[in-house]
Amino acid sequence: MKKAEIIVLAGQSNAVGCSYVEYLEKHIDAARMNRLREGFGDIKINYYSHDVKSEGFVKTTFNCSVSDEDTFGPEVGIAEALHEKYPGKEFFIVKLAFGGVTLYNDFISPSGNERHDRASYADQKEDAAKALMAGETFRPGWCCNELIKIVSESIKTLEARGYSPEIKAFCWMQGESDANMEAATAEYAHNFSALHDDFKARFAAYAGGCVFADAGISTVWERYERINEIKRNYAASHADCRFIDTIAEGLSTMSEPYDNPDIGHYDAESMLILGRLFAEAVTAE
Repeated sequence: MKKAEIIVLAGQSNAVGCSYVEYLEKHIDAARMNRLREGFGDIKINYYSHDVKSEGFVKTTFNCSVSDEDTFGPEVGIAEALHEKYPGKEFFIVKLAFGGVTLYNDFISPSGNERHDRASYADQKEDAAKALMAGETFRPGWCCNELIKIVSESIKTLEARGYSPEIKAFCWMQGESDANMEAATAEYAHNFSALHDDFKARFAAYAGGCVFADAGISTVWERYERINEIKRNYAASHADCRFIDTIAEGLSTMSEPYDNPDIGHYDAESMLILGRLFAEAVTAE
């Protein structure tokens, strides 16, 4: 059986991808931009990203993010870096991300807290994305449940195609919303540990060699130092985890759009770099 290496990408809006394609054109050459626009047929993605679903694996390119903007997320840099390092080799990205969600409530996992509701999914709201933007509260654990669902469905799809799936990596871009809540920050270490352990247990048959790559958050969030310290310490004490220091790497949120910078989200070139950093972290020897 041919092995299918899966890379899970999950989190909130910087995992969704709110970085504009038009600004990336100003930072990279035309040939590279054309390659990214064309997409990577050997690096396919199955995504449920804020308000849009791929409904199966498609080639990885721009606009695997939100329905009404010309944007992209970390998957583009991940795909580019993997394609360069392993030309022609197949990888399968599985992405689950929603804007504004917390680990404290939305991604809380079963062993994380008794608040977790096993029956909580996105369909509890008529329009989940619109409800999130309106600040509505969801029943706890719905993002965790949706993550398990899409990963499980992706595994079944690949097995039906004759592959032997293996979860190679879990890339986590989240923590911004938790950093703005004292209660969520205080519980972040416990809740991330629970998510990490529950994911490994749930997919034990597929994730034996899974590497967890956890990206730090930017300086614009109230308790960013505490959240990043939790992430750094967790990675230091777990051999299967890697911390990506986005601040030390110089990733920026301060410049785009030019007329009114969206400081909560990474500038386009930084988003591309973030994806490449994820790929480097999960393929390092």
